[in-house]
Amino acid sequence: MKKFLLASSLLLSCIGTSMAYTVVTVQDSIATDTHWTCDQQYLLKGYVYVTAGHTLTIDSGVIIKGDKDSKGSLIVERGAMIFANGTRNHPIVFTSNQPAGSRSYGDWGGVILCGQAPVNWTSGQGQVEGGPRSFYGGLNPNDNSGSMTYCRIEFGGVAFSPNNEINGLTFCGVGNATTIHHIQVSYSGDDSYEWFGGSVNSKYIVAYAGWDDDFDTDNGYNGKNQFCVGLRDPYAADQSGSKGFESDSYQSGTATGLAGDTSKITKPVFSNCTIIGPLVSPTSTAYDPQFVSAAHIRRGSAISILNSILAGYPAGVLIDESSASFGSTVANIGNGILQFRNNIICGMPSTPFNKDVVFVKDGARSLTPTTSNADTTSTGTDWSVLAGFAGPFSWIRNPSFHNIEYATEQTGVRLSNPFNLSNPGMVPTSTSPIVYNSAHPFHANLPLNYDTTGGYANYNVPGFAPDFVNTKASDAFFTNVNYVGAFPYTGTTTDNWMNGWCNFDPLNTSYDTTCYTAPSNVGVNNVANPNATAMLKVFPNPAQSLVNVSVEVSQIGSLQIMILDRTGRVVKEVYNGGALPGTLSYQLSTEDMPNGMYVVSVLVNGRHSIAKLNVIK
Repeated sequence: MKKFLLASSLLLSCIGTSMAYTVVTVQDSIATDTHWTCDQQYLLKGYVYVTAGHTLTIDSGVIIKGDKDSKGSLIVERGAMIFANGTRNHPIVFTSNQPAGSRSYGDWGGVILCGQAPVNWTSGQGQVEGGPRSFYGGLNPNDNSGSMTYCRIEFGGVAFSPNNEINGLTFCGVGNATTIHHIQVSYSGDDSYEWFGGSVNSKYIVAYAGWDDDFDTDNGYNGKNQFCVGLRDPYAADQSGSKGFESDSYQSGTATGLAGDTSKITKPVFSNCTIIGPLVSPTSTAYDPQFVSAAHIRRGSAISILNSILAGYPAGVLIDESSASFGSTVANIGNGILQFRNNIICGMPSTPFNKDVVFVKDGARSLTPTTSNADTTSTGTDWSVLAGFAGPFSWIRNPSFHNIEYATEQTGVRLSNPFNLSNPGMVPTSTSPIVYNSAHPFHANLPLNYDTTGGYANYNVPGFAPDFVNTKASDAFFTNVNYVGAFPYTGTTTDNWMNGWCNFDPLNTSYDTTCYTAPSNVGVNNVANPNATAMLKVFPNPAQSLVNVSVEVSQIGSLQIMILDRTGRVVKEVYNGGALPGTLSYQLSTEDMPNGMYVVSVLVNGRHSIAKLNVIK
């Protein structure tokens, strides 16, 4: 049953506008196609389910609050879809219903997407952790749960008990036709992001000041992720041990991975990540001792981390060999499924032993890797690749894997101000090896070029370069950039893609408004215009090789134009930014679009216009 309870017609004065708005209380099931608009706020009470066969559409700038007392949560069930597409100027905000200054970790449940993509539970499906009724998993890796773009999720995540938790944003068997990009999860009471199987991909995701892990992958998840940021509050960590990456493959009730069977293994790829831990320096003691490592790879996982920066944790990469009951973590290194390449490790403790890489067996010392960098009891061929004290270093320092270690972040990788919680500077400085080569000039706006002929006339390689030739990163999903980490350095404001929509002070942000406008706007105006409208024209229609999209905007506002296929997947993002009054026209090629029906979607400050587009070649 669907319940929309209009709590009251609250005459709340919005900051910057005199418009009053209502608060709509939502609870139980959403069992019809539903549209949330930014002239109202929405309060989630208890578990709110978007049920199979139905779609929840959320306009840009909408503010959704989770009720603290009932741990309000939004669960998109298998066969349901969500279209929560904000803009850079008007992100969608999921946050606590507590007043500014009184919000905290785990005020509400969080957002959970359930899909029908494969998982490695032996039953073929699992039930969502934390108490929701919903199941996930299936046989369709290309399943589509909709899209979430330019969204913030703040103060969600509840750890009811060990292994019974709701995270900030949870993906349960979500398929790769789902679109996920430009998401910030802040102050989650458990993991910021967790993937339980599935194949969903993502770009431009931020984990800020979470409690447990930034990026947790389980149950056969095999998606691809690029441009990821993790930043930790040094005094906020979980008793289970907090990490940047935590990755598991097998457990009771899943496939075992024995006899070399890796068909249901957890093997996501993360590229161009900047993972900043609690240690400003390797000798720092000003952090919660429950922090563990930048990456903890265990229980037969084969996660791959490429072209990334890991800085300031008690340990760098913690390789945890599985028990004999399940497939081997270390064997995944030997067969190349698990890769750690073209990465920078910096700022880890160096005494009494170097902690850039640590090896333990079956969880031994996994929470306190402080006495040595490998177990001396490891024997046998299954983990011989890392056996003994020398093993981990011979792996991570293998010249063909192109990793590099620096004693500190400040003297090594040299980002602008990465440990600053209120205004993090993740962009490299001009002398960072990411963007500077002392022997040959590096041009940040040009692609990599290893041609040394003609006196290095065409050579363009920084001091430390990424690799997108590697089979793990050569997939068309990955943007082939010329830098490691999540950000380039070109000396322009566009280097920091977090500008304009992320918020690093959600504790004190006032959300007594509608049509939320990000305070640091990259558009032409910083004021929301809820009355702005757009007239949309699409011609010729049907289109063969070219189509013209014309939008007449009535007032200053933010504008997003997208082309979606019949499943709701974003095929092209035509424009996303500010718009002055007048007509904007775009000519697009349809050569790369298969024959069929599409939707041209226009959002002007949350007001939605659509037009059908038929492509016939």
